[in-house]
Amino acid sequence: MLTTTFILLVTGWLAAEFLSPFLIIIPPPGHRYDIPNFNQGYFQEFELETFDQLKLSAAFRPSNESATKSVVIFVHGISGKKEHFMGMADWLATQGFASVVFDGRAHGESGGRYCTFGYKEKQDIKVIVQWIQKRLPDTEIGIWGNSLGGAIALQSLAIEPNLSFGIVQSTFADLEQIVYDYQNRILQGFGSRSLSNRALRRAGKIAGFDPASVRPAKTAEQLEQPILLIHGEQDKNISVDYAQQIFQAIPTTKKQFIRIPGADHFNVFEKGGSRLHDQLMSFLAKQR
Repeated sequence: MLTTTFILLVTGWLAAEFLSPFLIIIPPPGHRYDIPNFNQGYFQEFELETFDQLKLSAAFRPSNESATKSVVIFVHGISGKKEHFMGMADWLATQGFASVVFDGRAHGESGGRYCTFGYKEKQDIKVIVQWIQKRLPDTEIGIWGNSLGGAIALQSLAIEPNLSFGIVQSTFADLEQIVYDYQNRILQGFGSRSLSNRALRRAGKIAGFDPASVRPAKTAEQLEQPILLIHGEQDKNISVDYAQQIFQAIPTTKKQFIRIPGADHFNVFEKGGSRLHDQLMSFLAKQR
């Protein structure tokens, strides 16, 4: 019995010390997001360089109308890529909006090995904003992030004054909490807060960031821009309660929270249907 307990303790320590940190910061292969139909010919591909000399692979989707209402920067989730938002970018173009889609660092065709959950990615957003301002200098710019991308969007809104609005979909409130949540779910209720926190601290040292500073709900307290939050009520990956925390933290009255009944993490738009599209367009129509 003592031998078994010792082996389990040593195995847990080795996993927390050497394996778990990399599972946190290296995006896993594959995804559960469907790649929508889109017209590749309308997307103008380009590359940008980040503050730490990484390559970002991006594409610009111009508006179908002669006058662009605003530009939306799309930010995908963990293990995602720019193609996941190209169908939405096509749809927005028919409504008069332009878009930028891109592969986040450590994702798709962009450079980098580690994901830092917004700590460094928010600086990448500043580079994209600068690119848009050179191309469309008098146009409002917004950001739309899904899951991990939502956390990046909130942190970007806090440091980039040229972001005029945000759409935040299915994101978390605190990095330490969500890492524990995922660990606890994988271990079927036998998660350890001390082990998950230790693994996250190690991950931060490896990837060069401070995990304790990645707290989207806390960051939301600084925001003044109009914010639309969207979250599935049956989301098992990221609880809808975290969206509620973020919503309550946002001080501006120019905020809206749409809860989608019956939706989980991956089918928000399927469950939201035409009503959700109409609500999105109503929000966007006010941001120009």
